Amino acid sequence: MDLLFIEQTYSNDGQHAFNPRMLLKVLVYGYSLGLRGSRKLADRLKEDIVFMWLSARNTPDFRTISDFRKDKLIDFDNIFEQVLKTCFALNMVRVGKVSLDGTKALANASKNKAVFRTNLKKQKELIHQKVEEIMKEVESADEEEERLYGNATPHRTGIDFTDPKVLEKITQSVKKIERQRKRLNKKKAILTARESEINKKERIMRKDRNSFSSVDKDATVMMMKEGYIAPGYNIQLATEHQVILDYEVSSNRTDQKLLKPMVEKIKKRTGRVPETMITDAGYGSKFNYRYLKNQKIQSYIPYTMYEQERILRNKGLYEYPKNPDKELEKYKFIQRLRLQSEEGKLMMKRRREDVEPVIGNIKRNMEFRRFNLQGKDKCRLEIGLVAVAHNLKKIKNYVKRLVNQGDGRRETIELGAVLGYLPA
Repeated sequence: MDLLFIEQTYSNDGQHAFNPRMLLKVLVYGYSLGLRGSRKLADRLKEDIVFMWLSARNTPDFRTISDFRKDKLIDFDNIFEQVLKTCFALNMVRVGKVSLDGTKALANASKNKAVFRTNLKKQKELIHQKVEEIMKEVESADEEEERLYGNATPHRTGIDFTDPKVLEKITQSVKKIERQRKRLNKKKAILTARESEINKKERIMRKDRNSFSSVDKDATVMMMKEGYIAPGYNIQLATEHQVILDYEVSSNRTDQKLLKPMVEKIKKRTGRVPETMITDAGYGSKFNYRYLKNQKIQSYIPYTMYEQERILRNKGLYEYPKNPDKELEKYKFIQRLRLQSEEGKLMMKRRREDVEPVIGNIKRNMEFRRFNLQGKDKCRLEIGLVAVAHNLKKIKNYVKRLVNQGDGRRETIELGAVLGYLPA
């Protein structure tokens, strides 16, 4: 790999740093085994013979490993693209029939620190109610002061200010009103500060989310695959022949709005437009159908109620909507024809054998169910390390199979020698 872009971030001053190539090896190999904590990796460098070989018996501190991952791998897309180019060189992928799916992963945040929009709205309503009560009390205090003084002053007729008893009584009452007014103003200032804090939280949440974690503000409270609600991220993976073409980490709980950004990323990353997009019903929307049609990409995407409608149609119980969206109904009709054809059945089977095993490998074998880092950018770096580890394992298995078949291509011979399947 060309790691010059990482090496240039180091200074020539001071003590020599650990080789970034070695640190990257340790990280990627650790992620491939499900070891992502910097302390665990630092321990393995002293215990595991494979880690010792990869690090050439170097033993960087866990802080060094953590800082390298956090500070030096900012432009991780460069590394992922180099691995992906190797996959293209070996003809493992060509960006033809691309499968897309999403999965949820826990954020590095406690579910007890979640903030919900509905709760913020209730808190604001309660604050407004208390402020109104304070204003009424202030008005009552003003009325009481007006009753005591009225239009009278020492220079006008009315209250006898020369009478010590009257003057003392009025003075005490006025002081009491002033204390009450200060207390109310202080209480109002506290409530105003609370409302300002709520407005700040709503700005963090944005209009497209209904919750976030106060620990990791980019994380959204969402339903996990295991059936419970917790702060997390929606991981998007686009694959072809179980090779990850691109990945993304989103705060959006649903997949519908994430198809277009992923297709654009694939086009930019590979320089190729997918021939076919295959997804599950979570991506079925009029916007996505229209976008893929305009991009001249064939789609095999069930709409939300596809299975229910199919059952009702087969039984003759389906009722057409009274005010249908003509454009959407047209797209739904096209998808029904495609999905019910032999080609469509093969495409949906391909999706189950393509992207879903990748997600299973990542979450089961590589034990990636929770992010270690916080913040969307750092979480994207973590899933990037996972994607590189996954693709490298696919390359290893693919080259081993080609070597056994006697493939004589230059890329196979070179990688076969590196991996130990052919003599150097």
